[in-house]
Amino acid sequence: MSRRALLYGATGFTGRALAQALAGNTDLVLAGRNAQAVRAVAEPLGLAWRAFPLGAPEAVRAGLAGVDAVLHAAGPFAATAMPMLDACLAAGAHYLDLGGEWRVIAALMARDADARSAGIAVLPGAALTPAATDCLLLAAVERWPDTTALRLGISAAEVVSRGSAATMAGMADPGTVIRRGGALQMIPAGSLTQMFDFGAGPAETVATDWASVVTAGPLTGVGDIAVFSQMHWAMRAGYRAAGIGMGLTGAAPWRTAGKAMARVWPAEPGAPAREAARFTMIVEALDPWRRVRRLTMETLDGYGASVRIAAAALRRVLAGGAPAGVSSLAAAFGSGFAVEAGAAQFPAGNRSTAA
Repeated sequence: MSRRALLYGATGFTGRALAQALAGNTDLVLAGRNAQAVRAVAEPLGLAWRAFPLGAPEAVRAGLAGVDAVLHAAGPFAATAMPMLDACLAAGAHYLDLGGEWRVIAALMARDADARSAGIAVLPGAALTPAATDCLLLAAVERWPDTTALRLGISAAEVVSRGSAATMAGMADPGTVIRRGGALQMIPAGSLTQMFDFGAGPAETVATDWASVVTAGPLTGVGDIAVFSQMHWAMRAGYRAAGIGMGLTGAAPWRTAGKAMARVWPAEPGAPAREAARFTMIVEALDPWRRVRRLTMETLDGYGASVRIAAAALRRVLAGGAPAGVSSLAAAFGSGFAVEAGAAQFPAGNRSTAA
């Protein structure tokens, strides 16, 4: 018997790409807030569609009728994740989303008992991050079980859509989350740096908010984790200055200004730019003597990787391959999942190095 999935947020940039990737091989219903926009995406693909707002709980529950799993792609997830999860719990439908906001993922992880009681799998972060980053961190700990601390460096993003720019603006914060001693801790934005070599010599990176700080703690059992983004000195200075400014005025004015700037950002990156873009991720696994072992992963651009990861995860869930409760994709499907999904690879000759 075919199991049916609903893709909510099908009219967005990544949502449209997911609809195209899943059409023809998944029993799929497209959905979103705007009926005309959803219909315009669904009909050329020969897919069923529905329209309902997330602000009306009864409408959301009705919208999930006959659905076995929901792939939620409509941000901002700080506003949309919980209404959709609540509807999935009521409907007994598995829940996946593309969110990467660490606070949202932490809140979803706190609903583990609810998900187990409802018998559904809840898999947040079915995207490049934290799915691929979690896979890399778990692979390092599997290779070096004596790891006591993890530092993950991520090369600079080469393509960014308007929606992603708006999401990042909405996450602006005077602090940055890291994990120390097994607990989440906020440090001043821009205050923690690390050098990584992504292939063109040592490059400066700055600790930034990545959801793997939240998910990789229980995943790996490692108590000290920080994730760093590549920034040149001017970007780092601006990031640090913005953090100080938000500490004085609060984050709201900065988020408002950032969202206004995002509105003039290109709606979506062009296909040639996306196809050429890549991320290089390097994990440094420290042993009890603070010696460093390194493992490198290369991925597609954030959008191409996210589509492959989310589509592969949805198919596994529909096939009954995910446990009930809240899990990261790496916990549910193993450290090789991002590679198996075609979103990442470990470069030939990749081997441990010590420093």
